[in-house]
Amino acid sequence: MDDDRDIEERITKSLRRSYGRFAAWVVRLNRMLEPARLAEPTRTETPPRIPVVARQPLPPRPD
Repeated sequence: MDDDRDIEERITKSLRRSYGRFAAWVVRLNRMLEPARLAEPTRTETPPRIPVVARQPLPPRPD
């Protein structure tokens, strides 16, 4: 039984290592193939402000 468990542990360890290497290559490949992102253009004008009516103060509460 110990031999079977030992073999399973070795297989699991090697599969994890192989999967880790594969995942690292996939990430590298995705980064290489991803198109470069253009910088956002700077704003030449400030956005227009929406006119807002000033709030009126509330009258004091009657005590």
